[in-house]
Amino acid sequence: MTMTRWAAYKALTQGIEGVRKPLLALVLFKLWNLVCGLLPLFLYSLLVNRVLVEKHLSGLWPVVVGYLGVFVLTTAGIAVSKRYSNQLLLKYDLRLKRKLLNRVNSLVYEEYSGYSIGDLKSRIEQDSAAAGRFFTVHLLDFTYAVLYAAALAAILVSYDWRIALLSFVFVPVSLLTVNLLGEKTRKAGEELWRLQNGYESFLHASLQNWKDIKTNNLEEAQLEELNGHYAAIRPVWFRSQLYQHLGVTYSFFTKNFITQLFIYFIGGLFVIKGYSEVGVLLVFISFYGQFFGFIETISNGLMNYKNDSVNISKVIGLLQAEADQRPYKRISGQKIEVQNLRFRYEGKEAFALDGISFSVGKGEHLAIVGQSGSGKSTLARLLTGQMKPQGGSVRIGGTDLHAVNSGSAAAKVSIVVQEPVLFNMTIRENLLLAGDGATEAELIACCRSANIYDYIASLEEGLDTVIGEKGVKLSGGQKQRLSIARALLQKRDIIIFDESTSALDPENESGIRNELKRLSAGTTMISIAHRLSTIQDCDKVLVLQAGKVAACDTHANLRGRNEAYDLLFRSQYAALSHTTELVH
Repeated sequence: MTMTRWAAYKALTQGIEGVRKPLLALVLFKLWNLVCGLLPLFLYSLLVNRVLVEKHLSGLWPVVVGYLGVFVLTTAGIAVSKRYSNQLLLKYDLRLKRKLLNRVNSLVYEEYSGYSIGDLKSRIEQDSAAAGRFFTVHLLDFTYAVLYAAALAAILVSYDWRIALLSFVFVPVSLLTVNLLGEKTRKAGEELWRLQNGYESFLHASLQNWKDIKTNNLEEAQLEELNGHYAAIRPVWFRSQLYQHLGVTYSFFTKNFITQLFIYFIGGLFVIKGYSEVGVLLVFISFYGQFFGFIETISNGLMNYKNDSVNISKVIGLLQAEADQRPYKRISGQKIEVQNLRFRYEGKEAFALDGISFSVGKGEHLAIVGQSGSGKSTLARLLTGQMKPQGGSVRIGGTDLHAVNSGSAAAKVSIVVQEPVLFNMTIRENLLLAGDGATEAELIACCRSANIYDYIASLEEGLDTVIGEKGVKLSGGQKQRLSIARALLQKRDIIIFDESTSALDPENESGIRNELKRLSAGTTMISIAHRLSTIQDCDKVLVLQAGKVAACDTHANLRGRNEAYDLLFRSQYAALSHTTELVH
């Protein structure tokens, strides 16, 4: 069901400043235009009855001067109102998009996972445009048309109430018919919106994974999927357009054919029978033409609002999405305590993590190992407070991460993932996302620690080199090292490395590891490890198996004494040299 205009107005303005004042100014100018629009009708009546019928030539000059005055006043009103209209649209568009983006960033993981990338992109970019049009088109212009039509209806009744009442019978018929077609347009629009969002998500994924598509020769498969999206969208789009044009055509046909013929026929009979006069009929026909013109505007407004209501409702839905309501708390201490942690992804029956318990003290380095799918990355995200477990707790410094908002954990914990989140900006800008206000010396120091500064210095633009979407101009190892530099710039007490050195050669990884040891004395670190060298350097090793803790001890105590650890060791490091095998 379409939301009422008043309900939409309240939802679209809640928490967004700068709407009421320009909107009030536009209302006043609409009233100004209303008065200026009605004056020519009375001037026309004076022209017909006083000048043409009664043949008083002296009445012509007031009519001419009146028309010139109305033109000047109307032009001035339009020029000034345009300023307020632009002010409203531009400021509101910016503030709305900012609020939508803030709302997306404040969503809890469970709420965010219900949206696709295409969905969110459409709501923030395309749908917000419909929300901006709401104030000028669906609120001001529609209300103006209703008031103008009501004023003209009153004037028509005063001129000849019998012809007026007979002619008004077409108004409800027109509005009801257009409203019915508008509802069909809305339903088709809902389906079209869903299909277009699927296409947007597909296009976004295709562009972001361009390298993989080229590498794996998936171009034909992508084109087939693209054709599938077009095949699904095309008939729905045509159906939506058909309903919309039928509504507009019906309204136009009613105004310019049925009603005019009816008025000419009834009006002619009334004049012949002596119930009315020619002058009155001419003025009535002129007034009625404008009256039904506004009925046509109202009909089109109903149709267009039904169509735009799909987009407007999506914007309002995101604005009203439940944000993270948990309080912010400054977390003291670095000890991590995980107690009986249980987590299951939505739609899955099995738990990804079941009964996980361990602790990491301040300054300790924990390695988390396990086969693919054992729950390592899931555990890493839970340690950053991104997701809410179904049972158990994660505490840092005694604070339960799920009793405070995600910003509390973000101020304490930094995570470096296997596929770094990099943007199509310069290296400097990507780094400053994590450390706004950092000096040149601090940027260089972090890059040196991550063993990437020599490469950056070799570039013509240095730190000001644009790295492309998702860092496409960098190799896998360079992206990971840049991500590590960014994490170091954050200077968090806890750093989690989620297989963040998987693309590095052993020499680079060893250099970064030694530098981290030097820099991070007292920093608590957790590494989801895949190399024996990393595991050996850690204080403890947590072994995950099918979402459960198979063991938790030092590498020396586990090697050769724990079956799960030895199985993992043999499967992952069978190719290592005999020298490496002797380490234990």
